[in-house]
Amino acid sequence: MTGPAIDRARLEHIAKLSALSLHDDEVDQLGRDLSAIVNYVDALASVDLTGVPPTAHVQFEASPWRADDVVAGLTREQALSSAPQVEHDGFAVPVFLEGAS
Repeated sequence: MTGPAIDRARLEHIAKLSALSLHDDEVDQLGRDLSAIVNYVDALASVDLTGVPPTAHVQFEASPWRADDVVAGLTREQALSSAPQVEHDGFAVPVFLEGAS
């Protein structure tokens, strides 16, 4: 089953909304990938589910619980030692919202 192709303008719009900078070949690959996903969902939609009750989640016989033991965590110095950049005694992250400072 083959669904409708996703046009290039829509792919570029999706990339923009996703904050992706894509080259032409990457836009083409995105189109192929998204088309494959849409086709798969279309195939799933055609499955006959007559007599199959709705299921919110799958419940196995036993849940794999573990003991809730208190253990020592990292110190601030240990955590910050792996940070690429530290600022004001914390993790430094780039500004990613327009107009934020």
